[in-house]
Amino acid sequence: MLKLTGAVLVIFSCAAIGYRKSLNYSRRLRQLEEIQKMLYFLLGEITYRKEALPEAMMRVAEKTRSPLSEFLREISKEAKANQGERFSLLFSQSAEKYLKESSLTKNDLEEFIRLGEDLGYMDITMQENTIHLYLEALKGEIARTEKEAPAKKKMYQALGLMTGIFLAVMLI
Repeated sequence: MLKLTGAVLVIFSCAAIGYRKSLNYSRRLRQLEEIQKMLYFLLGEITYRKEALPEAMMRVAEKTRSPLSEFLREISKEAKANQGERFSLLFSQSAEKYLKESSLTKNDLEEFIRLGEDLGYMDITMQENTIHLYLEALKGEIARTEKEAPAKKKMYQALGLMTGIFLAVMLI
């Protein structure tokens, strides 16, 4: 009876791990879409309102969800307080602080930080072009992720369950 209970617990826990991995994939897609939305808002603030980057980020923070809203508030506050600091350094530190625990992959985070390296020191036209370039790459990543999502989510769930069954058989 004890072995059976242990086997059932192993199966359920492995299935839960697979399901969690599946949910993280969905969360990643939503976060990529939120970054895309944030950049469109930021582009509008820079292009049409002619806002400086810290002010534009503060305004966009009101329109985005967590953790991006906290990230934008932090970088805006830091950029205003540390006028002499390089914007790219502030951007990368804030990105790692607020987005490290998100569902974004390491590559997603690196690309986002690379955007910050190009954003802070240029004129409005170059900032627009940088954001447009990043948005194009982001659209491709979102499309690829949406296309792969059903198969990958199903695979994660199945692998979790099958691993649990395999371990349960091995334990019995």
